[in-house]
Amino acid sequence: MMRFMRFTTMLSAAVVLGILVTTSGNSEIDGNEESGITASWKGEPVVMTKYGLIRGYGARQNTWSWKGIPYAAPPVGPLRWKAPVDPKPWDDIRSGRIFGNSASQMLPVIGPYGSEDCLFLNIWRPKGHETDLPVYLFIHGGANSLGTSALPDYFGNAVAGKSNMLYISVNYRLNVLGWFRHPAVTGTGLPADQSGNFGTLDLIKALEWVRDNIAAFGGDPGNVTIAGESAGAMNVLTLLISPAAKDLFHRAVAESGIVMVQNVADAEISSAKLLTNLLISDEKAKNEEEAVKIVATMSMDEIDTYFRSKFPSELMKNIPDMAFGIAKWPYIYTDGFVIPEEGYAVFTSGNWANKVPLLIGVNKDEVKWFRWMQKDVEPGTDRYEFHSRYQSLLWRIVGLDSVAMAISSHRDAPPVYGYRFDWGSPDAYGISVLPKNLGEHVGAHHHAEIPFFLGMGLSELSVVTGDPFTKENRPGREKLTNLCMTYLANFARTGNPNGNDLPVWKPWNPRPGADKLIILDADLNDLRISSSSDIITQNMLFSRIKSELKEPERSEILNIITGPSPLGIIKD
Repeated sequence: MMRFMRFTTMLSAAVVLGILVTTSGNSEIDGNEESGITASWKGEPVVMTKYGLIRGYGARQNTWSWKGIPYAAPPVGPLRWKAPVDPKPWDDIRSGRIFGNSASQMLPVIGPYGSEDCLFLNIWRPKGHETDLPVYLFIHGGANSLGTSALPDYFGNAVAGKSNMLYISVNYRLNVLGWFRHPAVTGTGLPADQSGNFGTLDLIKALEWVRDNIAAFGGDPGNVTIAGESAGAMNVLTLLISPAAKDLFHRAVAESGIVMVQNVADAEISSAKLLTNLLISDEKAKNEEEAVKIVATMSMDEIDTYFRSKFPSELMKNIPDMAFGIAKWPYIYTDGFVIPEEGYAVFTSGNWANKVPLLIGVNKDEVKWFRWMQKDVEPGTDRYEFHSRYQSLLWRIVGLDSVAMAISSHRDAPPVYGYRFDWGSPDAYGISVLPKNLGEHVGAHHHAEIPFFLGMGLSELSVVTGDPFTKENRPGREKLTNLCMTYLANFARTGNPNGNDLPVWKPWNPRPGADKLIILDADLNDLRISSSSDIITQNMLFSRIKSELKEPERSEILNIITGPSPLGIIKD
């Protein structure tokens, strides 16, 4: 239904810079370190987990932080392309001062980065003796090819300090190491090992670690919210439908995700192509035809050994289609064990595994930043505007409306709270709170909501676009940040964002004319909150394009957003 990789083959240079600058991650530590050993939370920074003691450190906003906690054994050697297993216990007090390794990935310009030994999580909590605090676990984005929990925007001291919760960020296997399926490598063993969904299994393992250990940090294992942005949100939606994640979380937040799953046949075709590419790269074959003949002579054990002999960088450099560090690689497979064979159609049937309250939304101008980065259309032109407008509407269909309508159509469904984030988008008069021409060029772009939801200040995108936060827009920006954080804190506690005399956020009501979503926005000084009863479907979008555009623009945009659909439940 759309060529989504047009969008996902763009990478923010700021993400790259953030990864390089913050992996050691000590900029938030305030130096307030204390001693003490606890088996259950008593307000001291040394905590006894199932696997050993770990020391926390004082962080900003009167919080403790524990970084680089292993939640699984390193997935290296024989554990590559296997379901994660428990970490090995340690004897000494482990330091939680610095982040663990980021996952192996291929950064544009820079090249190979990270490590296969990447299964670490980080915890922040408010100082004090309070226990049974809500737990908020955040999954980073990056098209499941890039990213790290060490980016400053994902630090948890703001959420922990302001919202009085435990905040967790997590790394997971990415790219070909996180999602891989080939009969020679994954054709035998346990169903989890055969699934190929190793990145998904990592997140499930992290949730199991939280269930078993978070009470020692003062968290409530019976009140866990999973949240994520972009690919992180896609992974959140994946966990909603995964039977393997049953009962491990109790609320979910999906920011700018899409419903996209792929079948195991596509996964195995891609891995076969990777194998022939590797043989050509190693000069064992001159071309693909010759490589295919060589593969035919190899035993399954030889193919398995060959794949496992390769460094992560060799695998990633030979992926059939990879640009800007983001792989056009199939991931999230309908394997029938981790992910049901029906994929997201289980939302429509009413048979999804984890029926929990969902807060889900998109940004008004999702695609503008990708267009601005790619420079394939001149910013500020009419063509730039209609490309951005219709592609952003399509993102809304696959990231909000289709999911909300499918879930809310069932009488026994938990509530769905939909939002559209508008801050930065030009208003009806073309005026934006962003400085210079940023409103016209990037608007309320992909990622723009993160510093408002997590309270961590500047978005990493400002490194690329220029600083969107100014003295002039600060009053309205801070009010919107406080509002968003309070909504999320309420949702994490109760499954309902309302309370505290906030503007009422009604759950998605499928009846025609009823409220569907809240619009989160502010002008320079004050909040600008409203609700909308609109819904957008694929057919409605196509009708708008046909009625609002003339040729050749009409055919141009229809050609971009149509085609074979990997997006699951998009239906009218």
